[in-house]
This record gives sequence, structure tokens and C-alpha cells, in this order.
Amino acid sequence: MNMPIKKKFWLSDIDEILASFFLALIVLLSGYGVIMRYFLNTPSAWVEEICVVFFIWFTFLASSALCKNNELIRIDYLLTKIPTKVANFIDGIIQPLVMIFCLGFMMYLGFKLLPMSKMRFTPALQVSYIYIYAIIPISALFMLYYEIRKIFYYLKASKGA
Repeated sequence: MNMPIKKKFWLSDIDEILASFFLALIVLLSGYGVIMRYFLNTPSAWVEEICVVFFIWFTFLASSALCKNNELIRIDYLLTKIPTKVANFIDGIIQPLVMIFCLGFMMYLGFKLLPMSKMRFTPALQVSYIYIYAIIPISALFMLYYEIRKIFYYLKASKGA
């Protein structure tokens, strides 16, 4: 089921903007780390650490952007072999319900992880892991919003048909 996405203002693309920003920072900082390590012989420990943090944030923000655009990986072999109307029903009802269950689980465990990570710090920068793991429930909220929006779209489209 392809859902048209109405873009009202830049905030609707905040996950894509931030994911792109973190990816650009990863590339720039990795290049800086290579130059410092191999050409100037002065490696920086903080570069690798911050790249890992940015990669975690990039991964979760990009997955919420993929969820918004309905581009997450799934097995749709069955959907290609059955009639279109039945496939739309399965795609419109089952997939969002499974996603909501998974995202609720991700959100629950993400929020449960935050207090446990408050007292753990990164070795080089001494940043609390709570700032690193905060992206898990944040991206789950983004994904949950997108999946709920897909369900409303499906219900609206099925009433109109």
C-alpha cells in the first residue's frame, strides 16, 4: 500500500534531515581521523567514539525515515502471488499492527534502558550513554506516529472505495 505523504513544513522531515546531518558528520570526522592517524601520526581517540555515537543516531533516524516512506525491509513474496485486493488488505491491516507491536516493544525497552545507562560513560569523551540510547525511544515515537498515520490513511481509503 503506497500512501501519499503530505509535507506541510520542514519539521515533517526532521528525521531525514538529522540522519543526513549525522551521516555527513560521520564522513567528515572519519576523514579527519584518517588524516590525523596516517598522515600526521597523531591519532585521536575521540573521533572513533563520536563516529560510533553518530552512527547509532543515524541508524535509528534513518530507519524512522524509511518507515515514513514505507521502505522498510519485509518479505512480500506472498503479497505478489495473491489478488491485489487481498494483498492491499493484508498490507493495510496486518503490517501496521505488527509494526505497532514491535515499536511498542522497542519504545518500552528503550525507555527501560535509559535509567540503566545514566551512570555509564564513554571512555574518551565521558558522555553519558543516556544521550546515546535516547534515540531508541525517540525513533520509536517517530515510527509509531508514521504507522498510526498509515492506518488512518488505509481506513480513509477503504471507506472511500
